Amino acid sequence: MHTNRSSTARARLVSALTEEILSNSEETAFAIASEHQLCHRFSVSRVTVRLALGDLENRGLIYRRHGKGTFAHGRSSRVHRNVGILMKSPQTAEHRPIAEIMRGAQMVLAPLRSAVVLVGMSPEQWRPELASGLSGVIVFPSGVTADELDILNDRKLPYIIAMKSSLPGPTLGFGQVEAARTMTKQLLQLGHRRIALLSGFEAGLDAPKREGIHDALREAGIDPAEVPEISAHDREGDVFQAAHDVLKLQPRPTAVIAFDDSLGSMVSFQARRNEGLQIPSDLSIVSFHDWPYLHYIEPALTTVGFDFFRGGQLAAQALDRAALTGERVADIVLHPTYRPGQSMGPAPGHA
Repeated sequence: MHTNRSSTARARLVSALTEEILSNSEETAFAIASEHQLCHRFSVSRVTVRLALGDLENRGLIYRRHGKGTFAHGRSSRVHRNVGILMKSPQTAEHRPIAEIMRGAQMVLAPLRSAVVLVGMSPEQWRPELASGLSGVIVFPSGVTADELDILNDRKLPYIIAMKSSLPGPTLGFGQVEAARTMTKQLLQLGHRRIALLSGFEAGLDAPKREGIHDALREAGIDPAEVPEISAHDREGDVFQAAHDVLKLQPRPTAVIAFDDSLGSMVSFQARRNEGLQIPSDLSIVSFHDWPYLHYIEPALTTVGFDFFRGGQLAAQALDRAALTGERVADIVLHPTYRPGQSMGPAPGHA
């Protein structure tokens, strides 16, 4: 029982001093109270004070000079470590959403004189100097196991999982399931029953959209297994063929849900040029990501945007703060933005 009280007192002291240091506007180092003063102020033993100061020193908030006292790092001298990007398939960093998350994180870290570090190997293989140089880790879940996250926990490395997954831990969510469910419901309300899916953008980004689509189909009494899905297999050269295959399905769909605007724009182009279809009177198309470079195509895609850049910023800020304070990282939830466009309308013959 005494040990529990000591641990609680130590944690309370660490929390109070951390908040005071981080809220101090001093740019350069400044002195903090002596051990004796802290004992008196917080009514704790000198052992508890020394343990608490050790915690703060390990987090890079303070340093001690023999014979001179204890000093807190000011804003300009505070040590901020790098943020790791755990990505088992580094080639997926080429995908714009993932690149935007990394760019957002780097935007936060650059003024702190730290950076994002892309790591493709299991945490089990990390050298001690790599782990000790990180404030935390943004985890892209594809290929990552719960056991590997346990290693991060054992090393007291805070992490956040980018995208929805079955892995345990705090998640950086963009509302993809919600958006896909909403878009599918709108198509169903417009009378569409012959719906096809065009996937293959990136497995980790496709999965939450597929989940939302299937949820909406089941709510409408439609078996998702009966809805055809054509995949571009995450290869740019397959996009043309996948769009062609979707349009040649029999019976031909009245609506296509494309998992990225690049896929949606290809279906739109082929439908109009090769099949002589009108968008949306003959074929409705909805897609995701609202990429600015496709804003000028006609007819404009009905799409949903996700703020991946802002997500990267918030994730880096949360991990940096967790490393300094010892606080747990919480879920981060961003909401999608819907752009109506001109590519969704009633199913043919639907009043």
